[in-house]
Amino acid sequence: MITLTLPSSPALNKLHALFRLTRPGNVLMFFVGVGLGGVLVAGEAAFTGANGVRLLLAAVSAAAMGAAANALNDVFDLDIDRINRPDRPLASGTLPLAAGWGVWAAGSLLGVGLSVLLSPAHVAIATAAVALSFLYDAWLKRVPLAGNLVVSAVIAVTLIVYGGWAVGDPFPAFIGAGFAFLTNLARELIKDIEDMAGDAEVQARTWPLVVGSKWAAWTAVAVLGLTVLLTPVPYLAFGYAELYLLLILPTSALLLRAAWLMLSTDLRAQAGRASRLLKGTMLLGIAALALGGA
Repeated sequence: MITLTLPSSPALNKLHALFRLTRPGNVLMFFVGVGLGGVLVAGEAAFTGANGVRLLLAAVSAAAMGAAANALNDVFDLDIDRINRPDRPLASGTLPLAAGWGVWAAGSLLGVGLSVLLSPAHVAIATAAVALSFLYDAWLKRVPLAGNLVVSAVIAVTLIVYGGWAVGDPFPAFIGAGFAFLTNLARELIKDIEDMAGDAEVQARTWPLVVGSKWAAWTAVAVLGLTVLLTPVPYLAFGYAELYLLLILPTSALLLRAAWLMLSTDLRAQAGRASRLLKGTMLLGIAALALGGA
């Protein structure tokens, strides 16, 4: 049996660690989300001609800001990650703290810089996203619920509205942003349950630490239930096609699955599963909105 061993070196290890610092899965989510925001507004025309160029600029801009925010989160959560996620590049000591600050600065400058090529609205969104992301990590993350609400709003607007506004009237994108906001809010609450051990060690005041994991889980379940109840609204109020109702069914089923996981007696064990499930479910729901739009 032949075993293929890839070459390894300190330089390659550092490069891999920098790649992990950005959380590439989350960065890809920003890139894809911006594209779906464009489809919500302009359909297939979002990818043609000048629209396609503008949408690509918006996607790279949002992805860069997402990478920056992820690195910044590791900088501020260094002590927490040493308990909850000791394998993270900064927490493990693979990269120095300066690397996190460097990725944050480079990603933020690239994201805001590219927004200048789009519109004043994009500059405003990008600048606000960078500022609020910093405020979230520096302060709001430790304010019960406030941090969850702010980061969910930033992700929803930067993910969906940012792309929609690049190719036309952004109103349809706000519908998708509303879905993204609620789904991500539930996910943020669930992640806080997952991270309770490290958060408690640094005396953070997240929602689960204030009200207890059980009530925090019920808060997440309530948000997920509200999201499912609101899924028919695009069809009933905004003239979405019947195809949308068919496409949104799997999304609703996954939202309910995440809610069911949070009713488990072993919340800590199920929180990670529910969190990962909701990340993909958010994009699936937005895709249903994009493909089943009016």
